[in-house]
Amino acid sequence: MFSIATAASNFKPKAWQPELMIGLFKSTTMPVKIKTNLASVVISKDKKIKTIGKDSIMNLTLSGGKIFINGDSIDGGIIEIRPKDERELRNMQTTINDKTYFGGLKIIAANSRFSFISIVTVESYLRAVLPNEMSPSWKTEALKAQAVAARTFALKNRKRHKNEGFDLCSENHCQKFSDIQIVDERTDKVIMETFGEVLTYKGKLIEANFHTDSGGMTENAVDVWKIDYPYLRASTEIEIKTQPWQVNISISDFTKKLAADKKNVGDIQFIKVTNLEIGKITDDRSTSGRVKELTLIGTKGEIKLTGNEMRSIFNLKSTMFDIFINNDEVVIKGYGYGHGVGMSQYGANAFAEHSYSYDKILYHYYKGTDLKRLY
Repeated sequence: MFSIATAASNFKPKAWQPELMIGLFKSTTMPVKIKTNLASVVISKDKKIKTIGKDSIMNLTLSGGKIFINGDSIDGGIIEIRPKDERELRNMQTTINDKTYFGGLKIIAANSRFSFISIVTVESYLRAVLPNEMSPSWKTEALKAQAVAARTFALKNRKRHKNEGFDLCSENHCQKFSDIQIVDERTDKVIMETFGEVLTYKGKLIEANFHTDSGGMTENAVDVWKIDYPYLRASTEIEIKTQPWQVNISISDFTKKLAADKKNVGDIQFIKVTNLEIGKITDDRSTSGRVKELTLIGTKGEIKLTGNEMRSIFNLKSTMFDIFINNDEVVIKGYGYGHGVGMSQYGANAFAEHSYSYDKILYHYYKGTDLKRLY
């Protein structure tokens, strides 16, 4: 049976790799119990102020804006807990109450609560991300492609949350980062096999966006975000009309949702948009066939909405859809899941099932890029 201990013993990271700061959560509950699996030091204002033994419990409390560790007050509202031997950060694990995370810890005290931030090496970060982003049971070459994309995304987007004191959050806004319970030996293996590998374009890290499923064709970034990345171009898939979905909503509720978004056109009478044909561009559909714009005509006038606006207002899985009125309902039938830019995860697995190597998968979705080992 697989265990976390087994995975940890099988994972042999190399000596140096970049660090990331990952925002975890905020807590008002006191005390907070902290322990590390290595001898550690507590740092405040760039000075080592305390040494903590391996597996020793630190009880953190907050009073009057000051941090207390086991009853001793700490000068300063920000502390870091790092390994005594800085080279061991890659092997460090820190437990906060009942959850254990890779790396050390940064703690910010403000507004009567603690903010907890993991200080983690990139490869350890990926160990707690990759099983969230792609099922470990999927094909190895797809998992490798996802590892490279996730690593590239993390390094490219460092300082995304700099105003909050960290690089990346632990939620889907960045990449889902979990405690070590998520670790899997299969994803650990592909992380090691792609150690330090990233995607670049003209020597610079790319925006390695990815999504769950394209529905049959990925999208040009410029048609989604109005930013033209030359490597994020529409790409064909092995299968089309994947991940079908349907939303039925009464005309009354449809009207109410529009009005709540300050787009009140009254009861919908007509919807104007070209029928979906995957891979066919029209005035109101993009290269892949996603909705760029549609017209809603109601009893109080008409309005034009983008596909992204429709997706946001009605919580649609994608903008690859057909829409029509059927009696007293608006029916929306679509395909895929996500924004459609960059690598399709289901698409990557389909290519892997057809014997594509991970580099070939990456080059298919990220046009004109280079795969290189950064460290």
